[in-house]
Amino acid sequence: MDVVVRPRFGDSAQVATDAAGRPKLVVDVGTGSLVIDLDGEPGSVELAACFADKLADAALAFAARCRELMGSKATTLS
Repeated sequence: MDVVVRPRFGDSAQVATDAAGRPKLVVDVGTGSLVIDLDGEPGSVELAACFADKLADAALAFAARCRELMGSKATTLS
């Protein structure tokens, strides 16, 4: 499965809680959602934490690259 997201105003990402009190990551894009949640399998919490750490690191790197592009465009437009 490939999912391509081109963020628009109003899209969001947040941590929510399911009915069992477990955390889930919810990314709302347009009229759809991507949800990363936990199942009851042994080791799923540790696996989810590692995945979330990698996702967070990648998201921060992506944001930094976007900010670099913003800076270079601002310089070009000046």
